[in-house]
Amino acid sequence: MGEPGWSGKVWIGRDWWCFEGVSGDSRAHGHLCGQVVAGLEGAVRVEGEHGVVAAPVIIIPPGARHRLLGADGPLRAIYPRPLGRLARRWDLTRRSAVAPAPAAWTPMLAGEDPVAALNAEALLGEASAIDPRLKLVLDDLGGELSLADLAARAGLSTARLRALAQAELGAPLAHWRLWRRLEVALLRLRAGEGLAIAAAEAGFADQSHLNRAMNRFFGITPLTIARLLSPLPR
Repeated sequence: MGEPGWSGKVWIGRDWWCFEGVSGDSRAHGHLCGQVVAGLEGAVRVEGEHGVVAAPVIIIPPGARHRLLGADGPLRAIYPRPLGRLARRWDLTRRSAVAPAPAAWTPMLAGEDPVAALNAEALLGEASAIDPRLKLVLDDLGGELSLADLAARAGLSTARLRALAQAELGAPLAHWRLWRRLEVALLRLRAGEGLAIAAAEAGFADQSHLNRAMNRFFGITPLTIARLLSPLPR
């Protein structure tokens, strides 16, 4: 049944993903997008590289190694979609370490209607403007073309494409390709597909490949997320 202790649901919105419930075991990990964790009945605790942080809402910047220790009751973990409006609004990339969020974030993220709150926040953000050549590559990143082929399509050398991606995205394109495939896999799981089929349709070599990628970016297995996925509330 996946990692012990995880119970609740996962929602997938246009500009964000959200887990709500009781967290279980989580390995130390980091992921490409930032993460914001809010306790619904008190403080939440996250172990970062500089020790344990406890606060009503905690910000985890992109790439920061961390381990979720739990909360005084249920919690919400929000993952802004990379390059989306919510990510732009919160601008978590300017932060360098796990830290408490501003006090004003608590009522917004711990309220009764997280979907409305997150969508309203996203509307206040501006879509990230990126180099059009890089955007062309990102649009096709979920396919099977090699980075060399994608670079040629954008009129760049492979080395220049890698440098441009690192400068504008803050991570190698190979990492972003994995992230895009994870998005597809989660959507297929939400649609009711099994793990093996979801892995294949997302472009992973097999279910084990999907498992390794999910552990790398979320610290939990696809089986756990599949068990928790729920349709987006309307």
